[in-house]
Amino acid sequence: MMSTWCISNPAQGRYVGRMFWAALFCVVLSAAAALGIRYGHVTGVAAYLLAVLPAAPIVLALLVTGAYLVEEKDEFQRNLYIQALLGGIALTLSLTTVWGNLEDFVHVPHLDLIWVYPLFWIFVLVAFPVVWLRYR
Repeated sequence: MMSTWCISNPAQGRYVGRMFWAALFCVVLSAAAALGIRYGHVTGVAAYLLAVLPAAPIVLALLVTGAYLVEEKDEFQRNLYIQALLGGIALTLSLTTVWGNLEDFVHVPHLDLIWVYPLFWIFVLVAFPVVWLRYR
């Protein structure tokens, strides 16, 4: 069972490496933006540019995911991943819609939009084993 979860082909290896760098850049740029705006007293247009900068690696990660789906030659592996992505999208949309209704109607605490992207990937991680088990 352990070998099933390992990187089994070059496309997956490239994808993992690219996603690692995108995630690292996202963390670094998020920290730089937070520190720059809070402690560097960056204001005006520079503050807007600095605040948007951490989104660049997120866009990169989405492009890398698309590239992986093109590069993956194993149709079964590609299909598993697409189903996990769809599960992640479904869970993210469901949660954010329910939470938005709760915010509007019963005034639960506001969900900052910055958490939607990490939630999506958490839900993809939750969905993947479920999808994988369907084919066992």
